[in-house]
Amino acid sequence: MAQASGVQNAIRELEEEQKRIEQVITMLKNIHGQRLSAPPASSAPSAANGRRRRRRLSADARRRISEAAKKRWAALRGVKQSTKK
Repeated sequence: MAQASGVQNAIRELEEEQKRIEQVITMLKNIHGQRLSAPPASSAPSAANGRRRRRRLSADARRRISEAAKKRWAALRGVKQSTKK
C-alpha cells in the first residue's frame, strides 16, 4: 500500500508540473504573438508592399562618389604598374 501511495504522489506531482509547463507555454506563445503582430521598430522608409524604397542621390553626390572611385582605381593602377617594372 505504501508503494501505491508513492506512485499516486508522483503522478500528482507530475500532473501539477504539467499544468505549470502548459501555463508557461501559453504565456510564451502570447508574448511571441505580440511580437509578431507589433509593427517593425525600423524608421526606414518603406513602400506599401513592404519593400524598402531606394534612396536618391543628388547629381553632386553622384559626381563626388564617381570622382573618389576613379581616384582610388587610379592609385591602385599606379601601385600595380610600379611593382611590374
